[in-house]
Amino acid sequence: MRWIYLSPHLDDIALSLGGLLWQQAQAGEHLSVWTICAGDPPEGKVSAFAQSLHQRWSVGREASAARRKEDIASCQIMGADYRHFAIPDCIYRRSPRTDEFLYASEEAIFGEVHEDEDTLILQLAQEMQDALPKDVKIIAPLGLGGHVDHRLTRAAAQRLDSSLGLYADYPYVLNMPAWGTGDLTPSSFSISADALAMWQSAVAAHTSQISTFWKNLDDMRTALQMYAQQQGGVNLWN
Repeated sequence: MRWIYLSPHLDDIALSLGGLLWQQAQAGEHLSVWTICAGDPPEGKVSAFAQSLHQRWSVGREASAARRKEDIASCQIMGADYRHFAIPDCIYRRSPRTDEFLYASEEAIFGEVHEDEDTLILQLAQEMQDALPKDVKIIAPLGLGGHVDHRLTRAAAQRLDSSLGLYADYPYVLNMPAWGTGDLTPSSFSISADALAMWQSAVAAHTSQISTFWKNLDDMRTALQMYAQQQGGVNLWN
């Protein structure tokens, strides 16, 4: 089977499913990671909020290019092909009507998808549909945590004419493990010790993002090990 995993950002698949992808690759499955919000920021200044994130990531306006390189390395570890879409991260996006930043705060990125982006969802769905091969299984995020880019990705995926599964967004799933899965059927996948090690390595490849969730790499490795043990591996929902 051919699998396409939809990643809102340039680390979400590694974070949520890195061990599963590695195991599937070892079993001969064909895997692709499509990152939706992988584009460069538009010309001009970025918001003060975006600047603060650049400082935390120890990057500048080249943040997206640096993160794409990290993602390529991570996908190689997982054994997956990659595709980077041109949509910028929400922290860079502006209203097509007013040119104002749509998501210029922590609160905004975990709020509702702005009504000015309804057309963007339709355009993204069409772009993905045009690129889909036949006989493919699409795996999209549940949208746990409510990040607007995760919601946008799921909304577009649900418009595709293809078999669709959903994955739990890590680490947001830690705070809401059963949210949105009541009417869905789960499938559980155990993760071997080797797969866990490769999962940790795939996440470690996203060097700029480690400080977003953890103090250091050891902290990250411990957290992933605990998550895999608590979940009995990882789950996908149909």
